[in-house]
Amino acid sequence: MRFPYLSDLLYWQIMAEKIIYEDDFWYTTLRSVVDRYIKGSFRKWRITGLEKIPTDGAVILSPNHCDALMDPLAVLAMTPGKKVFVARADVFRKPVFRKILTFFKIMPITRVRDGFRNVLDTNDTIEKSIEVLNNRVPFCILPEGTHRSMHSLLPLGKGISRIALGAHRTMPDGAHVYIVPIGCEYGDYYRYRSTLMLTIGDPIDVSAWIEAHPELRDPEMLSAIRTMTAEAMKQQIVWLPDDADYEAMWELAKLQSGQVPECKLQERMQANRDASARLQRLREEKPEQAKALFEKVIRWMEARRGARVALPVTTVRHPLLAALWRTLKGLVTLPFALVYALLSSPAWGVGEKLAAGVEDRTFRNSFRLCALLLVWTLLLIVYAVVLFCTLKWYWALLALVLLLPAPLLAYDWFEQMRRLASAWRWCFNRKLRDLHADLIKDLKSELNEK
Repeated sequence: MRFPYLSDLLYWQIMAEKIIYEDDFWYTTLRSVVDRYIKGSFRKWRITGLEKIPTDGAVILSPNHCDALMDPLAVLAMTPGKKVFVARADVFRKPVFRKILTFFKIMPITRVRDGFRNVLDTNDTIEKSIEVLNNRVPFCILPEGTHRSMHSLLPLGKGISRIALGAHRTMPDGAHVYIVPIGCEYGDYYRYRSTLMLTIGDPIDVSAWIEAHPELRDPEMLSAIRTMTAEAMKQQIVWLPDDADYEAMWELAKLQSGQVPECKLQERMQANRDASARLQRLREEKPEQAKALFEKVIRWMEARRGARVALPVTTVRHPLLAALWRTLKGLVTLPFALVYALLSSPAWGVGEKLAAGVEDRTFRNSFRLCALLLVWTLLLIVYAVVLFCTLKWYWALLALVLLLPAPLLAYDWFEQMRRLASAWRWCFNRKLRDLHADLIKDLKSELNEK
């Protein structure tokens, strides 16, 4: 006789016995290493607003959810010290994921879509979350409930407001409960070694707000907390309405902000926000002109993608010179790139093999990260043994230091070669460049730019 839920029941029993917010030897020992791998997943990483995180109460971190597991991992690496997270329960079903997520102090939480039987477990998770906050351990929940690779927000679930209200009512010594909105802005949702801008907003003092509104009933309080949180989160990201014009508006916003270097994350994010706001005003004030512009940009976008031209290369002022410069850099760095690629190929091979089997593209970078963390660490140990056994210690140490970033530099080189191929296709596609020039002319005209 089979018991299909026996393994699940055993797992939940183990989770119930484990106090997830307590110090853990391996967690403390490996966190610095794991954080470096997480940050190494991005070519450029920037955080603003760390000083806004309160230190005088319980803190609920509330980021938007647009890049699967990379969102909580980025929040994890944002500051040192332990944090506790919740993630949707279905990703805990596979043993490998379960072990990794549990190591990162992530608890499962069920959603309405998971079925009534599983939703009964939600109350237990909320009680554990409140216990975490009562012990002053930062707690992170992604309140949208599921990820979506768009510059918008899904309606927030009830979990964050239930946890905040429950923590307020059980907080010892009259300490306050805060919700801290966090915006995760990626340069690209799907490409490894893209960029990430983490923006921390002003904290919402939930306790002060509740005390100031004693006349409200619990359902009204819960609804108001969700509304405040959603509005605060919206202010930390490039937000666009999720409607039929989303693709067109985002393509136009990126064309507008393209002159800002990709490495200037805060400036580029602000340029995207400004462009998005102006396009929304255009749609409201001149709907017919906006419609014509959006139709034109969709035709341009389809033509660009069909020609396999990356958007960043279309914003370069002198495309031929840029392509020549990229070619020269690629040739000069080719020998180093090949050596690094050869040495790190086992790690990348495992990562790409795992990622290829995942249907949801936003999960693939998480697999690449895990593969590097495990395989590349083991390879480094093997390389270290070989080097120190064959070379003098100072040469071995130098070689090992040079080896440390090998998989990241190799990946960056191949990414630049992808951009190089795209740049040359752009240079030789006169029709596409003419379409781009016409689109930019109309865009500037509609936005009253010189």
